[in-house]
Amino acid sequence: MVDHATAAHGGTAGASNGSDAALFAFGGSTVFALILVGAAVVLPPQPVSALPSFARQTGQPCSTCHSAFPQLTPFGRRFKLGGYTAGGTRCGPSMPGDAALQIPIAGMTIPSFTHIKKGLDPADTPKGFNTNDNTFVEQTSAFYGGQIYCNLGAMAQATYERPGSDFFLDNTDIRYANNTRLGGTDLIYGITANNNPTVQDPWNTTPAWSFPFVAASDALAPTPSAGTMIEGTFSGRVAGTGLYLFANNSLYLEGASYGTFGTKTLEALGLDPTDPASRFDGLAPYWRAAYEKDWGSYSLMLGTFGMYANVAPIGNQSAPTDKITDVGGDSQFQYIGGVHALTARLSYIFEHEALDGSQLLGLASNSSDHLESLKISGSYVYNGLVSLTAGYFNIRGNADPLLYGDSLSPMNLGSPNSNGWVFDVAWLPWSNQGPSIYPWFNMRLGISYTLYNQFNGASSNYDGAFRNASDNNTTFLYAWMAF
Repeated sequence: MVDHATAAHGGTAGASNGSDAALFAFGGSTVFALILVGAAVVLPPQPVSALPSFARQTGQPCSTCHSAFPQLTPFGRRFKLGGYTAGGTRCGPSMPGDAALQIPIAGMTIPSFTHIKKGLDPADTPKGFNTNDNTFVEQTSAFYGGQIYCNLGAMAQATYERPGSDFFLDNTDIRYANNTRLGGTDLIYGITANNNPTVQDPWNTTPAWSFPFVAASDALAPTPSAGTMIEGTFSGRVAGTGLYLFANNSLYLEGASYGTFGTKTLEALGLDPTDPASRFDGLAPYWRAAYEKDWGSYSLMLGTFGMYANVAPIGNQSAPTDKITDVGGDSQFQYIGGVHALTARLSYIFEHEALDGSQLLGLASNSSDHLESLKISGSYVYNGLVSLTAGYFNIRGNADPLLYGDSLSPMNLGSPNSNGWVFDVAWLPWSNQGPSIYPWFNMRLGISYTLYNQFNGASSNYDGAFRNASDNNTTFLYAWMAF
């Protein structure tokens, strides 16, 4: 998760109405909200992969929905918009042994190795880990992935993550979807209930599913301290419901609203209520519009998305709120051929921060700030077996010494600016067909390299202790396995 600077969106807990706002966002009904959140916790026995439960349900290999998981193809996007129910038979009466009685359970684990150019300070190293060169299982997840009943489906993830040894409710998207025809227009329409803005999105350009798809733990490989609100600040810490339409396989429209969970709810879900401790004051609206044109093996999408929130700094409801507005634009081009697949992605987010509350509490130097986040990436996949991806990222904004307290460069104090490149090479041996002993097994075996040109405001001595941006260059080896 990308955590925005703690001044604006973090601190100590204390919002009394956070849980109520989250429950209201789940449809305006506490009972409805508890059913949905309860389902997400009970149904499961960092990013979702090509879930074997989806493949079992549809009878298709993973490469039908993914050019190289987790990148979705047009078929995969429509499977998601259709509520994860295509191919499901759990609807109406069934006999013992029917496919309708099969529960779509799946699992995932990610053993990994992390090396950074310059090791961590021992004081910053998690207990039980080395200052560099760490080999361990980073994530283990259980999923409910597929049809629940008739037009109701879910992708619900529960994760055990290290360092930290935390077990928590991860990305969850429960949705109802149906089809109709209105005035000559084919429509997919639905309702989504989820816990991470953009996790419901079917394109790999919005924050929840953007490249890099898997990365080293930020506890072992430093990552920039600044990030826009919608890029994961409240991931898993909110509940929201939204309505969406997909018209003529082209125009996608969605509107949703989110409320933050209270302290007790976050603790029950396995999340630290102080990371961040900020809460929404009321509900935060989210919007999404995209137009996709498909012709033959090609598709092109142009879109926009955004979110607005009144944020109570450090959960302090007595102080004025910060007003955070994120507006994004994105595009994706895709070619899916018989052997070759190409995907190009672009995303730009502009965030305006009116920091009335943070400035009053001494958490921000300025009354208003802005932040920009740019991501550009491209992938080539050969026969669903080999994936090559390169991506550029750039985070920049105006300096704020209190808000961006990790930026201690003597030359650029309080600057959020960071930029660099990520390169990933992966082998997916069972994308087209799994091993005979268990044909639903899938794996992405890869190596990625992150190169920083600038980190927290400077190329050299960004922390005032002579650590350079390039010292954080990271080599990450992973075996991303789904079963």
